[in-house]
Amino acid sequence: MSKGYVDADGHVMEDADDLIRFVKAPFNNRGTRNWIPSLDHFHTPADGTPRTPGTFDPNTGPEQWLEFLGKTETEYTVLYPTTGLAYGNVAYPQWALAYAQGYNDYIHKRYLERSPRFQAVALIPMQNVSDAAAELRRAVKELGFIGAMIPSNGLTKHISAKEYWPIYEEAERLDCVVAVHGGSYINLGFNTFTVFPATRALGMPFPLAIAATGMIVDGVLEEFPRLRVGFLEGGTAWIPLVIDRLERELEYGGLSLKRKPEDYFRSGRIFVGCEGNERALAYAIERVGPGPFMFASDFPHEIPLEHCMEEINEILARKDLKEEDKTAILGDNARRFYRL
Repeated sequence: MSKGYVDADGHVMEDADDLIRFVKAPFNNRGTRNWIPSLDHFHTPADGTPRTPGTFDPNTGPEQWLEFLGKTETEYTVLYPTTGLAYGNVAYPQWALAYAQGYNDYIHKRYLERSPRFQAVALIPMQNVSDAAAELRRAVKELGFIGAMIPSNGLTKHISAKEYWPIYEEAERLDCVVAVHGGSYINLGFNTFTVFPATRALGMPFPLAIAATGMIVDGVLEEFPRLRVGFLEGGTAWIPLVIDRLERELEYGGLSLKRKPEDYFRSGRIFVGCEGNERALAYAIERVGPGPFMFASDFPHEIPLEHCMEEINEILARKDLKEEDKTAILGDNARRFYRL
């Protein structure tokens, strides 16, 4: 029997040769390389920077994932892309649509039909809003996805721009999530760094802070009161920063909001992926309560299969978290967010 753990953020290592079979003509003649632009245009993890042995294994597929779920006694994982994290950088709307449809069909066939323990968010072509809303509807209604991924960085407009509001309206109507996921580091000032891990360290949380701030100040969360939004792969330390800086702008800068900044995080509509060893998690819980925070394995990106319990054990061993908070983080909160 499962302990009821829920992994709020795992990753598919896309098999390019397999995925291309699901892309419709005439776009399926593009070969199997360079379908998606670089995450940042100036760095690459293949630059010789060492990774933890066993991570980013391109051979990780459904069978390895089921082994991971079995070893960790995790009931569900919610799958996100790997190559597709750079999806917001696609400039050609027709290709964005064709790739999204092919990716979603590929995930449906290879993972969702394989086991109910696999859940997934869809790619939607935000390069064309009407296409994005239609693909979101297809993915949820026909393919069984539980929402859509929104790239935290790379789109031509801020994710809170009114141009994108029909997507959020459709997500609210479908009662599915939109999940803002980190991964793209372009145009954030990191092109002056000479060490890739430094880029990744800051390139994950800062776009989430920017995205959440936009959704708060531009009124997305007011306009769509039933919309549930996730912010993933950037930890939790950015949350007090956003709250404190917005509160300062309310006091001194002329900002006007309908509620206090921290109240948005306490509303039960914002959810945040967290990692077991980040010390900031306890302080974030002190500021906004335990409700937003969800365990994210990031398998197979950051942990190999042989260390599969590492992140869970780090949460279980913490002395600065209440036992009921650990239970919420390891399963209950993700169930509420994804409606599992």
